[in-house]
Amino acid sequence: MIVRHEVNRHPAACDFCGFPIRAGETCRIVTEEHTGKSYREHIRCPGAPTAAIRDPRSVPPKIQTASNHAFRMA
Repeated sequence: MIVRHEVNRHPAACDFCGFPIRAGETCRIVTEEHTGKSYREHIRCPGAPTAAIRDPRSVPPKIQTASNHAFRMA
């Protein structure tokens, strides 16, 4: 795949999320080498999936030295 960044001269739709890319906005153009098809995407796509952060965050387990056989004296 060939990836390049260009400034849009005309408004276009993002092929990834479907939201419009305005004229004058920098976008990523991905071109497939085999087919020659090109796709336009936002640099920071607003419709892209993001990593979810759970709240409250899970608490890591505490190591108890009294019951852990690895820390007992022989």
